[in-house]
Amino acid sequence: MKQISISNNSTIKSAIAKLSKEGVGTLLVVDKNNSFLGTLSDGDIRKAILKTKSINQKITQFYNKKPTIFYNKDINLDKIKKVLINKKYDFIPVLDRKDKVIKVIELKDLIDKKVISKKSRQKLSAAVVIMAGGLGTRLEPFTSVLPKPLIPINNKPVIRHIMETLSNSGISKYWITLNYKSVLMRAYFREFKKKEDINFIEEKKPLGTIGAVKLLSKKIKGDFFLTNCDTIIKTNYGEILKYHKKNRFDLTIVASLRKYEIPYGVCEIDNEYLLENLNEKPYYDLLINTGLYVIKKEVISLIPSNEKYDINEFINSLKMRKRRIGVYPISNDSWIDVGKWSEYRDALKILS
Repeated sequence: MKQISISNNSTIKSAIAKLSKEGVGTLLVVDKNNSFLGTLSDGDIRKAILKTKSINQKITQFYNKKPTIFYNKDINLDKIKKVLINKKYDFIPVLDRKDKVIKVIELKDLIDKKVISKKSRQKLSAAVVIMAGGLGTRLEPFTSVLPKPLIPINNKPVIRHIMETLSNSGISKYWITLNYKSVLMRAYFREFKKKEDINFIEEKKPLGTIGAVKLLSKKIKGDFFLTNCDTIIKTNYGEILKYHKKNRFDLTIVASLRKYEIPYGVCEIDNEYLLENLNEKPYYDLLINTGLYVIKKEVISLIPSNEKYDINEFINSLKMRKRRIGVYPISNDSWIDVGKWSEYRDALKILS
């Protein structure tokens, strides 16, 4: 664990130095006996500077004295995970009976934690639908020759990377939607079809990012995964499916926790356009849709037949019908997107 504790008698100046040295956004405030008192964030520090116009003031009156904490005897990882996501906290401290900090738990500690070995791998009953019929225009001129799923990343097509990751979680049944350059797709998979349960569904015309799933309404049994053909996600798919079913979601979006920094000072104003706060180069934690979903079989009936229909339209339609839509967070390190040239070049380095 990083050395992120600071004495309650410290100055704002020393707190700034500590945040910078440790590369964190929040510090643990402790007394002389190392007992936990509260937390001090970079936002608290900015407010303190604006109020006092000095960095030599002590932090005593500026830190959060009532942060969310958990005691080790009452620790509940599911509850901690929800708090971290909903409140967008950097971490949550875990204390012992004497109010000493035992550890801090970050969101990344709770997601993508379980790595499945081949020995412990269990077969998942859920099938996967890979949407592979698009034109891939963002990767031209590559896609003028090959369909996007067959574009190589270090001598292996991107769709093979996707399927190997899925297979590592115990998934063995695949439905692949085809349209653009479908002959090349079928030719590539001819050899693999002998060893794996790979099935094709041909779009007679482009049906968008979910329209082709309607063609599978009588073929898919039970809840299933839907994924783009340019998204490699290394995570525990069994945990995602368990989360989806436990919460009785109609659709679950797998989202990546990504941090974005605004490279400028951001002005926060009141209703009269008076400056309330000048936030220097703030960063925001956002949950980004990765293009991977778990979908309840029953809602396939809500997809229109033989029409171009995109996943965003489908999600909005489910929301209007008051259906349950969940979000499953994964770490940013687990998600590799290869849909654009800049992302493709990054993927070459990551998967080398």
